[in-house]
Amino acid sequence: MGISRFSLRGVIVAGGLCVAGVLLAGLRAQDSKTWKTAIPPRPAPACCGYPFPRSLDAEIADGDVHRVLYDDTHVMLLEVNNPPGINMYMHGHPFASVFAHDSNIGPKAPGPQPPFASGDSRLDPESPYNDMGSGEAPPPEGMQWPTCTDSAPQAPHRPYNGNVAPNHFLRLEFLRLDGEDIQTHWKEWYPEMTQPEKPVKPVVPGPALGPKFSEQWPYALAYDSIQAAPNNYKLLYEDGKIRLLEVMIRPGETTPMHGSPYPSVLAFNAITNPADVTDKPLDPSSPLNGQGAGHGRPPSTHNLKVPTCMTTAPRAPHSIHNGGAAPLHYYQIEYKRLDGDGLIANWRKWYPWMQYMQFMREHTEPAKSE
Repeated sequence: MGISRFSLRGVIVAGGLCVAGVLLAGLRAQDSKTWKTAIPPRPAPACCGYPFPRSLDAEIADGDVHRVLYDDTHVMLLEVNNPPGINMYMHGHPFASVFAHDSNIGPKAPGPQPPFASGDSRLDPESPYNDMGSGEAPPPEGMQWPTCTDSAPQAPHRPYNGNVAPNHFLRLEFLRLDGEDIQTHWKEWYPEMTQPEKPVKPVVPGPALGPKFSEQWPYALAYDSIQAAPNNYKLLYEDGKIRLLEVMIRPGETTPMHGSPYPSVLAFNAITNPADVTDKPLDPSSPLNGQGAGHGRPPSTHNLKVPTCMTTAPRAPHSIHNGGAAPLHYYQIEYKRLDGDGLIANWRKWYPWMQYMQFMREHTEPAKSE
């Protein structure tokens, strides 16, 4: 994988604040000369003519704020941790992305701002990559969260959070935009989809399945997508708050009955014909059959047609048939916990490393960019 996963959380556990400060002073940098070792190459070519150097990519230039939770040859999932008052370093994003939000930063913090909060927050104020052309998707009907945003690559910038809660969200970056080309390249890009499906025993309704999962999702856990439809839902990453799933439904395939017990953000990187996809619910009268989902348009810059995103409440069991000639392929970020307004009061408990980040960084200055 080639990307170092150095993070403040691990340092705090391993050695406390003093040791962490020494490590950060030695590792923090924005160019290869200060790093002492060569910066690994980008995992894929930058999107859309993005002109800025690798040393300014977010996970390299400010890896404490941009924690890589998962990466492979197709996507990189970043957890963005921007607590109040932190001296963030100049950084950019060379790939188109889908943002997933489940909280906001609250009101302005009282008191004066530090000196580094002022000044130009953009490396190049004239760059066309300052405009990400973002498309916003509202939360599912009747809910405040999650929301999602589709964005083009982002020029190096240096935001400052002067509010009372962290700016905390997920950013799924696409290392390649499949678009309409999935129709002709899917066997090359996703060879695992050409393999025979493994036999799956369908879920049979009845009391033997056990109790309902929750009040919000009143179905047995046996219907959870990664259990009921393992050929189609691959768990890529999981922690106490989220799950990242890769969804793939092959041409001509019909999935077993399955559902999603958590509210989700769906991130689409390929274009397929909606008329080729049919959806059969287990219970047509369920209020959890996808009603009220929020949809986000693709970015409005660089002639992009993808990515797009959608927000959903928990989904009741359903079966999907793909009648097209190419796979139905997307990613699903599921929220086991929605932070919402509770982040203001609980962020130090939920994300304890964030309260130490500014103190551990104040003894180092970001290196000058290339």
